[in-house]
Amino acid sequence: MSSKQPRHLVIVCCHGIWLGGPARGHDEDEWLIAGFQKGETPTFIEHIKAGLQVLQETEDSILMFSGGPTRKETSLSEARSYANLAISNGCFGIFPENDVRDRLHCEERALDSYYNVLFSLTKFWSDHKTWPKTMTIVSHAFKRERLIDCHCGAIGFPLERISFVGIDPPGVVDGTNEAATKGIVEAITQWKEDPHGKGELLAGKRRKRNPWRVPQGLFLNEDDRIGSGVQSTLASEGEEMLLEGVTQPWSRHLS
Repeated sequence: MSSKQPRHLVIVCCHGIWLGGPARGHDEDEWLIAGFQKGETPTFIEHIKAGLQVLQETEDSILMFSGGPTRKETSLSEARSYANLAISNGCFGIFPENDVRDRLHCEERALDSYYNVLFSLTKFWSDHKTWPKTMTIVSHAFKRERLIDCHCGAIGFPLERISFVGIDPPGVVDGTNEAATKGIVEAITQWKEDPHGKGELLAGKRRKRNPWRVPQGLFLNEDDRIGSGVQSTLASEGEEMLLEGVTQPWSRHLS
C-alpha cells in the first residue's frame, strides 16, 4: 500500500455499464450499452486493465473510473460498474487486491468526455485537498484529440503533464466504417466550436444522459468549492461551468 500523497491522476473514461454476472464482464449480455457499441465490451475491459497497469507502475497515483448513471434501467453508474468488474476479476492479476481499494476511486457524475476530465479533477481535490501534478487518461485512441487538445486545453491543464493510453475497438478507425469516421470528425468539430460544452447541442446530449438527475455542480459541498479556488459560474439545468479567460488552480499549482 502506498503511503505517499497522490500526485498522479489516472482517469479511465467509462463507456458502458456492467450489470454483474457469472462471466465477470466477458459476455456482452451482461452489459448495458448502446446499439452502436456492439462488440466493444472487450475494449472496455482492456481500458480497465490499462488503468490498473498505470496504477501498478506509478507509486504516487490513484485510479479514477469516471462515468455517471446514464441509463434509466439502473441507477448503477458506469464508474462503479467498472470498479465492480475490476474487483470481480481480481484486478486481472495486475494489481494486488488487498491494496487496490485504497487507490481505486469512482467519479460517478460525468455525462460526457469533457466532464470525465473535469469532474475527475475536482473529485481528486475533494478527496486529497491538492491538485494532481500529472495525469494519464485512458480511453479510445480516436478520442485523443478530443480529450487532450480540446478538453484539457479548454480547462487549462498543462498538456505536457498529460499521458494518454488509447485502445480502440476493432474496426472503428480502419477506414471501413464510414459512419464511425464521420462521427469522430463531427465530435471534434463540435468541441472545437464549443470548448466547454455550454451550447444546446452538447449540453442537450448531457441532459439526455442524466435520467437520474445527478447533480452537475463541480463540487458536492460548498467548503470544497470555496477551498478549491476554482472560478466558475452556474448555468442552466444546475450545471456549473468554468469561467473562461482565467487561470484555474490546477494550472497555478503546477507552474
